[in-house]
Amino acid sequence: MDQKPELTLLIVDDSKSYRHLLANILSQWGYHVLHAEDGLHALRILNENSINVVITDWEMPEMDGGELCRQVRRHDYGHYIYIILVTARQTTDDLVLGLESGADDFLSKPIHQSQLRARLHVAERILMLENKLEVRNQRLSTAYQQIEQDLQAAARLQRRVLPATALSFEGYQADWIFLPSAYVSGDLLNYFMLDKHHIAFYSIDVAGHGVSAAMLSLAVSREFLSGRINERLLIVEGQIVPPHDVVAALNQRFCLDNEDITSYFTLIYGLIDTRTGKGALCQAGHPTPFIIRQQGELVSVGHGGVPVGLFPDSEYQSCDFSLEPGDRLYLYSDGISECENHDGELYGEARLQKMMMDLRDKDKAELFQCVEDALVRWCQPEPQERTEYSRFFNDDISLVAIERIA
Repeated sequence: MDQKPELTLLIVDDSKSYRHLLANILSQWGYHVLHAEDGLHALRILNENSINVVITDWEMPEMDGGELCRQVRRHDYGHYIYIILVTARQTTDDLVLGLESGADDFLSKPIHQSQLRARLHVAERILMLENKLEVRNQRLSTAYQQIEQDLQAAARLQRRVLPATALSFEGYQADWIFLPSAYVSGDLLNYFMLDKHHIAFYSIDVAGHGVSAAMLSLAVSREFLSGRINERLLIVEGQIVPPHDVVAALNQRFCLDNEDITSYFTLIYGLIDTRTGKGALCQAGHPTPFIIRQQGELVSVGHGGVPVGLFPDSEYQSCDFSLEPGDRLYLYSDGISECENHDGELYGEARLQKMMMDLRDKDKAELFQCVEDALVRWCQPEPQERTEYSRFFNDDISLVAIERIA
């Protein structure tokens, strides 16, 4: 006779003699058996013991079997409880009512031992599957927690690559907003003194989202960093490389590693001469940068261009511009212009430009907060609780502002 010491059964019946008779049979089959006289008593036992199977009569005082089923299903006992409802009822409506109450199976009175044993074998198979599923879910939960911890660490590392906020140098100030749609972002940005008199800046937006996009954005950023340190990409033999030549070199480099043309990115790379305010930038598929003059005039800067990493023979152009004191240059990713509301309408470049025009007298920190609030309202009009990594946006969002202050 098979022993089932791992299963504990609860018999619920208002007949004491019937409970003892059934308990005696089940004990002989190797089950650990508890019993209760009604539904209320059964609930107390369920709260104090780990029960696997409940065999309950339907007709009982205080709380009948149907209500007991409903109460069990409302409560989380940490594991699944298989319920067999014992009844003399035979109509289809009664069986439907029992199933809707939460019963898994039925036994007719009087109970035949062969039927009871068959029902218990079914219960054992179901509970074994439930147990396997629980084990797998626990493993998945552990793996998910590890992945979440790794992603949080990756997000912290990615933010360390970003430049300092509200950075001032040689009569200029630069600041940024960076809002990943997930833990890590395919957007990346930076600005730095390339030499004594030139500011270099870039804004990257990798196609796609998540870890793969973030890894590519970091790889591109590494190229700029190595070129800055080793004079390999940005400066050659003491001469600053024009932006379009830098972008063309990056395109050649990343096309070699892009066999399925799925890993590409848009880019703005440019320079500003801090002595004169004159600058040049190269636009490679990125949204068109614009300048807000101190007097309120808006000037777009760029020639369009092809994203980097698609075609090795792509050609790029630099576009000249100038900044006077009080002027601000803005670079942004398409996560802003393509931010959708509930009707599928895009936020658009025109709304962003108008907001920048209206807020041109505000400091950049306040301006960036207004941008974030406006985008949140646009795509999520109903306020919701937010956490550090709970974002409203379907795409990564980045915005850079460089202002000439003297």
